[in-house]
Amino acid sequence: MMFRNIELLAPTGDMECLYAAVNNGADAVYLGGSKFSARAYAKNFTLEDIAEAVKYCHGYDVKVYITINTLIKEKELWEALDYIKELYKIGVDGVIIQDIGLGNKLLNSFPVLEIHASTQMSVHNVSTSLFLKEHGFKRIVLARELSIEEVKDISSVVETEVFIHGALCVCYSGQCLMSSMIGGRSGNRGRCAQPCRLPYDLLDKESGERKQGFLLSPKDICTISNINEIIDSGVTSFKIEGRLKKPEYVAGVVASYRKVIDEYVQSKRISDSGEEEKKLLQLFNREGFSKGYFWGNAGRDMMAYNYPKNTGLILGKAIDSKIVELYSDVNNGDGIRVGDKGTTISKITLKGKEVLSAKKGDKVQMWPTIYKKGDLIYKTNDIKLNEEIRKSYRDKYTRKIPINISVEFSLGKPLCINTIYKGKKYCCEGAIVEKPLKNPLSKDFIEDKLRKTGNTPFEIDEIIFTLFEEGYISAASINEVRRNLLNMLISQEPGEDIEVDMDECYKISSWKGYNSINKKMDIPEKLFVVSSNEQLRAIEDLGVKFVAIDMASRYLDRREIFKCNIPNIYLKLPNIARAEEKTIIKYVDENMTRIKGIITANLGMINYFHEKIPCIGDYKLNIFNSEAFHFMNKYCALSPLSVELNRSEIKDIVKVLPKDLPVQALVYGKIELMASEYCAAGSVLGGRSKESNCKLHCRGSFTLRDRMGMEFVIRNDIYCRSHIYNSLPLDLTSYEKDLKDIGVTHFRYDFIDESYEETYNIAKAILDNKNLELKEFTRGHYKRGVE
Repeated sequence: MMFRNIELLAPTGDMECLYAAVNNGADAVYLGGSKFSARAYAKNFTLEDIAEAVKYCHGYDVKVYITINTLIKEKELWEALDYIKELYKIGVDGVIIQDIGLGNKLLNSFPVLEIHASTQMSVHNVSTSLFLKEHGFKRIVLARELSIEEVKDISSVVETEVFIHGALCVCYSGQCLMSSMIGGRSGNRGRCAQPCRLPYDLLDKESGERKQGFLLSPKDICTISNINEIIDSGVTSFKIEGRLKKPEYVAGVVASYRKVIDEYVQSKRISDSGEEEKKLLQLFNREGFSKGYFWGNAGRDMMAYNYPKNTGLILGKAIDSKIVELYSDVNNGDGIRVGDKGTTISKITLKGKEVLSAKKGDKVQMWPTIYKKGDLIYKTNDIKLNEEIRKSYRDKYTRKIPINISVEFSLGKPLCINTIYKGKKYCCEGAIVEKPLKNPLSKDFIEDKLRKTGNTPFEIDEIIFTLFEEGYISAASINEVRRNLLNMLISQEPGEDIEVDMDECYKISSWKGYNSINKKMDIPEKLFVVSSNEQLRAIEDLGVKFVAIDMASRYLDRREIFKCNIPNIYLKLPNIARAEEKTIIKYVDENMTRIKGIITANLGMINYFHEKIPCIGDYKLNIFNSEAFHFMNKYCALSPLSVELNRSEIKDIVKVLPKDLPVQALVYGKIELMASEYCAAGSVLGGRSKESNCKLHCRGSFTLRDRMGMEFVIRNDIYCRSHIYNSLPLDLTSYEKDLKDIGVTHFRYDFIDESYEETYNIAKAILDNKNLELKEFTRGHYKRGVE
């Protein structure tokens, strides 16, 4: 394996978290600015804050990455470029990008700036990683669903970053539309309302069985006991999640992983990670930790079905309505929880006397008394642990960098001190050394003044006098020359304005010579996408000439695909294709002469097929602006706009595209809200866990019902991947004329769980240009849009 620097990457939601991360050993930090960050509800950093953060971090040789990991609307493109220009001039080390259009623009406009592909880009295989690397992306933040072997494969061809600790999304990041479609708060715009942390009923529509709980809420991941395997996989950056967490959390987690990573790198062993994991559990956990997907899909064992917030660690059990037998130590001021009730302890009594703390085994009463006999009490906040952690960053310069200083103290010449830092020599001269009137200065006196590094990241290790003659200089002069030298080290960056040719940057990408296949390809204006045998038969019975077939659906027999009497077939390929990617490619290659084209959002497969057969993009490409459309036009004969755009935003994009360029919009169908390796039906009803495989018949009929009574369809594909669809179908068919007027040329209609009769009637109405007679439906974001 090639030598690489191992980077421990920490989250920072504010300056205090930044100091906590750096002082506990982070090699790099990532933070969100005031614009375009995926944590829109965090405090985030102004440009002035970022400049201060960069100066501070670079003093410690710590890198600073800025998250611009949201989708960018057309009217925001130039604002985003303005913003990134300022970040570039400040000297940030890289930006983390979700929007492919913005990313491509930056790669052409800011060639020195590192561009990292966010986990929001859902990168999960070698082919997509290489595709992005070839376009200039320096690093790939991998999808959190990958196994350690997959991580190893991708890390062998591109620089990678993986999440090693913190919250785990239940859906592939960047593929989740649940918060967006339910409440208009888009995860792709940094405003996720976390509907995955809410309670749901799981319904088996065939058997009538029902289960309740927080069925989409994963435990946080913790890999500290297996970090050696991730290091050996070739990963470069080890990322901790938590930009919304407190500084104590950031400091504690960074310190624990720093200790274990350093031990393994230096000695190739980990002596004991148990104590560190216990500390991490106390800082935050949801019913314990999981190891994510690194070592397999653990099903129900990776979920927190009973409580979606911080569980804490068990503190004791209530013997009666007053007395608690302690299973661990407690202190006044600790936070506790009983069920979903929480409080901070304000008083503890032991044997009738008030105490500030009590030990394991003691029987105490605690106030407020929120427990009753038989209750288990959990400690959610350990005040002593937090106090100890805070010591590590109370002074922002707690962490010190040792330097050596050489001193020339020669009569009649300026006091001269110099050092070598990061391979560069820094020299600083002070006042003239004068002949002493009384007592000359001693070496000890001069050393004492030079060692007072105070409010800086440095400490003086060794002081060498290369020349020393008896003389005098004021203490203030010694202090001044020391301060000037240290300021030179802190301000080691060039400091001059970085020239950026913004004229080229602000130009709309040229459409000259754009994909000519767009003009010639015989793509139907109306394209039906089916996912079951009954739906395919309904479309066939209507005499439709074109159809797209979901080749990964469990509800459709692939052997029947080419037996139907529909002459023009498109294959809808999975947007997520991991180990099965080669099998999918082989299947398409073998049937190339029998199909008209493919539909997918998988960049790796689009890159593979685009010169062989027409590719139509899927709406999960998340095309939010004309630059993204421009980029995908190089590879797709037809690209769809994101389903999160409203009419005005669609119009903004289309008006800058060439007039003969086809543009597709989804106008009917239940929108896919989540694509997940975790299956609620298989885990809850089928018993899937670390020890057991799923025992469920996956072609059943399952739904999730939320608190409002809305039911969301669950469909598993043939690769045992779970897909959750909106409770209501999108219906924009009555707006097709309006869409045509603003430049949309092609329309897609998805059938997910519709019966033969429903499919036939809906498709016939669409073909006859009649309004659909649906009892319930949604207009999606066509009018409201997302923030």
